[in-house]
Amino acid sequence: MAPFKQTTIPARYTSGQTFGRPTSYKPEYCDMVIEAMKMEGISLTAFAGMIGVSKDTVYRWIREHADFSDAVARARPARVLWLERKLLRSRKGAETSAAMFALKNAEPDEWRDVRSVDHQHNVKVEQLTDAQLYAIAATKARGNGTVIEGEAVRLDESDPG
Repeated sequence: MAPFKQTTIPARYTSGQTFGRPTSYKPEYCDMVIEAMKMEGISLTAFAGMIGVSKDTVYRWIREHADFSDAVARARPARVLWLERKLLRSRKGAETSAAMFALKNAEPDEWRDVRSVDHQHNVKVEQLTDAQLYAIAATKARGNGTVIEGEAVRLDESDPG
């Protein structure tokens, strides 16, 4: 026998009847999230902490409540605006670095460090002699002290194996 009373859930809901834990979502959170992110530059996680819920709860509300999802979609750019203004006003190195770090995380498409490497060469490996290939390998291996001994084998391109 179970140590607790067994209950059953009705097979059908009647109008207005709900089961489970009531949601802690409130429609006023829409205005609150916009205001907090716009005026204070806080993250969505910080907003969750501000209202006393978990980050997962806030993300669930985004999925379940269209009005809250819209509010968050408008609050995120407002937060980026706040962070950019903070960066423009900053005078100290640490403050500038913190603002840039926050912007890189808040809007990575616009604030990422872009590195582009263009490798262009006009020599095909197939055109090099064995001696040239060994010279290249020896030069590269000197950096870490390892040389792979072996014999170069050219495979026939028509041979699948």
